[in-house]
Amino acid sequence: MTDERTTAYFLNELSTREAQEFEEQCFAQPEWPQADLEAAEDALIEAYIKNELSRKRQRRFEKYYLTTAVRRERVLLAQSFHRLACPGMSAPPRELTLTEKIRNFLNPQSESQWVHAAKFAGVILAAALVVALVMFPPRTKAPQTFADINLATSSDTRGLGDARSSSSPVKVSLPLAKDALRIALTLPGPAPAGTTYRVQWEDIKGPVDELKIQKQDANSLTVIIPAEKLKPGQYLLRLSRKNPDGTEHATGNYFFDAK
Repeated sequence: MTDERTTAYFLNELSTREAQEFEEQCFAQPEWPQADLEAAEDALIEAYIKNELSRKRQRRFEKYYLTTAVRRERVLLAQSFHRLACPGMSAPPRELTLTEKIRNFLNPQSESQWVHAAKFAGVILAAALVVALVMFPPRTKAPQTFADINLATSSDTRGLGDARSSSSPVKVSLPLAKDALRIALTLPGPAPAGTTYRVQWEDIKGPVDELKIQKQDANSLTVIIPAEKLKPGQYLLRLSRKNPDGTEHATGNYFFDAK
């Protein structure tokens, strides 16, 4: 797995067969190369904001990478840091108009002062934007688009680190290209009135988060995982039932793979 191949994967330049081989190569490793994928993603973002991508790749980046609000905010933050850290490495200056050339010729010192003042103001504005993003991060917008999957409870009650059941888990293709993954969990059986549930999300390393139940009826319940939280790997959803008397016990396990 090379950085160039990873970049091609993010830009959707690989054929369907090549993309499948890339995912299988990652999936075959003992641990998913998350650090390598994130490093290649950071390098791709940096090349984009520095205008180092070809015109074709720039269009593919905007079409296939900037598909979620989180990714767009990540690129915006990287642009702000770049302008703050490298104020002299911005885009080449535009060609001056005839009026501007005459003004510079008649009053070059005044024009130079205005240029320096404008650059200084730009640096201050960029610094203020970075500080504001760090101290007051933008609110996460509610997902607008979803990739839907349905999961049935597994007979295997063990964790991801133990032997898996013989049934093949549902596979989710990454990158998701949607704002979130919406999962419908089929309940193992009817529950008494007043029963509530809790869903714990786990990966191969252990618990990740407790998922909020978005919708529930007599036969199923629905949870949502934001796209930016999904990394390649194996996942488990543990369902626990809370009885009206306050007791709680494990109800079922649901497996899926992201690749």
